[in-house]
Parts: sequence; structure tokens; C-alpha cells
Amino acid sequence: MRKRFLPIAFMAIAGLSMFNCSRVEPNFEGVLMENYGRNGKDDFKTVTGRQWVLFPGVELYQVPMYETSGDPSAVMVNAKDAGEFTVDPSYQYQPIRGKGVDIVFNYKHLGINEPTVMMDNVENAILNRLVINAFREEARNYSTDSLMNNLNTFEKQVERRLSEEFEAKFFTLKNLTSGLKPPKSMAQAIEDRNNAIQQAERVKNELNVAKMELEKAKIEAEANRVKSQGLDNRILQEQWIEAIRNTNNKVIITDGKTPIMLTQ
Repeated sequence: MRKRFLPIAFMAIAGLSMFNCSRVEPNFEGVLMENYGRNGKDDFKTVTGRQWVLFPGVELYQVPMYETSGDPSAVMVNAKDAGEFTVDPSYQYQPIRGKGVDIVFNYKHLGINEPTVMMDNVENAILNRLVINAFREEARNYSTDSLMNNLNTFEKQVERRLSEEFEAKFFTLKNLTSGLKPPKSMAQAIEDRNNAIQQAERVKNELNVAKMELEKAKIEAEANRVKSQGLDNRILQEQWIEAIRNTNNKVIITDGKTPIMLTQ
């Protein structure tokens, strides 16, 4: 009876062990918690490969090390002169390799047992708030007009600030866009101004074309006048010479006034 029981027990233990064995996935950082984490961060360590989680108080967390995106909801931000802008930011970030223990230890309360939802929970609770607060606070350093005229500088300032804040939370900020939109009144004013500029350019071009055409017409008229005068005198002279050459009579001008007709 004992001999028959031992193989069954061994197979049951092996099966149970396999069931309670987890493997750290590629491009994830494994963090093993022991002793229910009673001793704080000392009970967390970075691990790789297969890990046994059969014993009580042992749990394996996996922190994704790949780049991912955050997309907070659009919010209103105010310039220092009360101008209202809409910010619809998006960003790309990546957990810092080697900081898996810090991430698990600090954000375990958010529910990070499932790697697929880990970053969503961290984004919603931590990172999105950092992004929104940065845009709100930095916008207050600008007037409405200044913010519109220095949008690139504003975004760079927010990005530099968030880079430091993300690093303090164990993440690297890869990219950030503001999606900033001006107040409706300003947007309309900008559109009207752009339309006025385009209209002015169109009128200017039309005037320049009209001036060039007028100058061209003047030049052509003057050229025709000069050409006509020169040709008329020459043609008359040629015709007079030709008439003298072909006539049977000779015309002699004796005093410059009275011609005398001679017949051959």
C-alpha cells in the first residue's frame, strides 16, 4: 500500500509544484516578494527565469520594460491673465530597468498583479496627474498672447519638468505632446487675421500685376511711337528718291522754295 501511495504522492507534489511555478517573461523585470513583504523592501528582489511561488507569502510580479503610451483626458488650463486653453496631452514612457523593485514596492497598492493592467493603473493614479499638473502650473507663467506665440518653448519647459518628475517615479519620459488649443475667441481672431493677411497679399499681387501691365503698355506705346516716326520719315524719303529716279522730268530747286520742272 505504501509503495503504491509514494508514486501518487510524488506525482501530486510535482504537479502542484509545476502549477505554482512562474517564469519571468522576456522584456519584463521579475520582482519576487517573500514573507508577505513584512520587512519592507528587504523582502523584494529582482529575479529571472522560473520562480517557485508555492510557499505562503511568496508572489512574483512582472514589470514590463517596453515603451508604452499614456493618454490623459483633455482639460482646461489658464494663462496668468485668465485666458483659457484646452490641453489634450499624450506621452510615451518606459520603466527604468533595474527599478522594478521600487515600482512594485511603491505601487503595489494600486493592484499590479497583472502585467497587462499594471501600467494602466500607474498611469491613471500617478503619471497622468503629473502631466496634467505640469501643464496647468506652467501655463500660469504665460499671458494668453505669450502662450500662443511661444508654444514650442512652453512645451519644452513642461517636458523638461516632467522628465525629472517621471524619473523620480522610476520612469523615463520618451515623448510628450500638448495638443494645446486656444480659446474660441482667440482662434477666431487668429483665423480672421490670417484671412486678412491673405486678402492683403492677394490685393498686393493684383496691384503689382496691374502696375507691370501698365508699364508694359507704356513701353510698347512709346516704342511704337518712336518706331512710327522713324519709319515715316525714312519711307517718305525713300519714296521721294524713288519717284525722282523713275520720272522723265527733273525737278530742280533753285532757291529752296520754287521748284522748276524740266522735261527731258
